[in-house]
Amino acid sequence: MDKVLDFDRFLAEKRQETLTVRVYGQDYRIKKEIPALVPVLLARQAEEDAEEKGKVLLQAGDLMFGREAIDSFCRKGMSAEKLAELVEQVFARILDTEETQVLEDDGTVDEKKGK
Repeated sequence: MDKVLDFDRFLAEKRQETLTVRVYGQDYRIKKEIPALVPVLLARQAEEDAEEKGKVLLQAGDLMFGREAIDSFCRKGMSAEKLAELVEQVFARILDTEETQVLEDDGTVDEKKGK
């Protein structure tokens, strides 16, 4: 009989880490992982224009925070550039990238060296 890789079981047993992100005074607990759809969409639009990249960032925000939260950010005046920065900062925290500028809780920017 063939061996079976039970990925469903692996996922069920995996400890889910979260990251708390504070935006406009409200805390959002998000999964500490980048949704698979984000890199897939980025790869698919790699040769597309900047408008498509903006759509991908909006979808990434929706996937991580939820559509209601993103709509709330926009109603409070968040620009497309700031939304992109927010998504990039969350990605940096999730991936603990080698060199990132991280916005600290006190509002200062810190140069971080990751893994």
